[in-house]
Amino acid sequence: MCILQGLHHTWLISGMGITLMALSFYLTLENPEALRAELTEQKMSMLYLKSQVNPHFLYNTLDTIRIQAQLDGNAKVAGLLMRLVDFFRLSVKVDRAMVTLDDEMELLEAYMDLMCCRYPELQCEYNIDPELGGAQVPNFILQPIVENSLLHGLKNKGYRGTVTIAAQRAGDGRLEIRVRDTGSGFAPGGKAAVDALLCAYARQPPRLSGNSIGILNVQKRIKLLCGREYGLSYTENETGGVTAHILLPLKEGTE
Repeated sequence: MCILQGLHHTWLISGMGITLMALSFYLTLENPEALRAELTEQKMSMLYLKSQVNPHFLYNTLDTIRIQAQLDGNAKVAGLLMRLVDFFRLSVKVDRAMVTLDDEMELLEAYMDLMCCRYPELQCEYNIDPELGGAQVPNFILQPIVENSLLHGLKNKGYRGTVTIAAQRAGDGRLEIRVRDTGSGFAPGGKAAVDALLCAYARQPPRLSGNSIGILNVQKRIKLLCGREYGLSYTENETGGVTAHILLPLKEGTE
């Protein structure tokens, strides 16, 4: 079976399903607690495998289309496809829990280039201390936060406004990253709900869908990888919109 599974991704996933069912039957009789832990691990492994097949296929196909657009003399389309290829190429690199701030910003810039092209009245500004480029940050934390600002802040204003991403030393060996938007701000009671969600992150069940999945997952990963004293929080701007604050330990170099 292992040889056959190696020939095709979907056979591999189906084979894991068979293994999962057999394991479930055995562990139910032997150890219910071990069953829950093992099933959770197996489920996440299956989701990981599924997530790897489509993105790789997609960005390879997009790169082929980009090359054809370039050969046809359509520089604008080729440039946009290049940024989309960059985004998928970077986003599927999930083998490292921590990456440099430069790596994280490269992915975010590709995403925002595409969004600003889609919405011409949307602007993005960066204020990143160049000395912090090598700082270690949890992988894929900025794009979900910026996307949340767009969907819950600037969407209501027709995507007219500015998102500003800043990073600086916060003292005491800490790094602060801020994502500020000029959107519509929190709805009545919205900030209290977000604060409660982020505060009770450990009691929140894993989510694969929902309005708060992005910020909740970011909060959980920061707490897990960096410590409970670090994390995500929000403040309201006096001039409108909100600011997300990401507090991290300031570590440099590879891990």
